[in-house]
Amino acid sequence: MKIISCPSPNFDERADGQKPSMIIIHYTGTQTAEEARLRFCDGAPSDSIGRISPHYMIGEHAEIYKFVDEDKRAWHAGRASWGNCTDINSASIGIEIWNTGHEYNFEEFIPAQIDTLIELIKYIRTRWNIPNKNILGHSDVAPGRKLDPGEKFPWHKLAEAGIGVMPRNTDSIKLEVSNFFNKLRDYGYTYTDDKHILLSEFRRHYLPHLLNKNGVTEEDIKAIKYLENYR
Repeated sequence: MKIISCPSPNFDERADGQKPSMIIIHYTGTQTAEEARLRFCDGAPSDSIGRISPHYMIGEHAEIYKFVDEDKRAWHAGRASWGNCTDINSASIGIEIWNTGHEYNFEEFIPAQIDTLIELIKYIRTRWNIPNKNILGHSDVAPGRKLDPGEKFPWHKLAEAGIGVMPRNTDSIKLEVSNFFNKLRDYGYTYTDDKHILLSEFRRHYLPHLLNKNGVTEEDIKAIKYLENYR
């Protein structure tokens, strides 16, 4: 696996000696991968977004760029939380995938990009103990603030490769969940209490075909019941 080195000045030390226990997946939301690469290497951006960096980016030709060493804190998640963790940058490795995102065309992810992502995550996991439950999207840890990698991201392809968790074989699950939103919080969605946002971002990752449905459905309840096994 070839990795192109693009050192970024936008990093610091992980707080309190933390080691990576999460992987956060993003899309770049830029019209080109080169635009994103230059932004991640810019130590003094002139716009309001500020200094940002992932550890890795996968480009339009499925090439891998490395910006920050894995033992350092890259600046990719911003204000976010998952469970009791509110410093996601210190606890995670950030991977950007070039895609124009909701800001532009939000095209389908290129299959070769996903193949490379799977290979990269397996490579990262040879060094760090990152459980499947903690392979997340930016929208999972910052719901309502971020939408990436979005509803077109093929989480099921990762799950088929043994990466991440997706609900499956839920037909036999009994509907015993008394409070769906408490279950979401128990699972990790602690960034906001807005029920509409929580339901939308949970679905964006796990049940994208339900994004336009109103109210909590039986399928939502079965999905969180399935995912509870990975707490």
